[in-house]
Amino acid sequence: MDVPRYHFDLVDSKTVTDEGGAEPSDDIQALDVAEVIARRLLKERPELKGRHFSILVTNQEGEEIGKVPLDVLH
Repeated sequence: MDVPRYHFDLVDSKTVTDEGGAEPSDDIQALDVAEVIARRLLKERPELKGRHFSILVTNQEGEEIGKVPLDVLH
């Protein structure tokens, strides 16, 4: 069985940067990975806070799984 592949992009109203792909086992784990990416980005680039950026999670078919807004993380 193929492991699902997910993609993580930093977005505001459009894609800003591709934050790479990963192979979590399911959608929930993919959203957890997105939160880790979001926290890392905020630590490395605190100027992103308060600017309506999110990490967009899509599956290998390009379907949106969810978004993790950077502004709600503490």
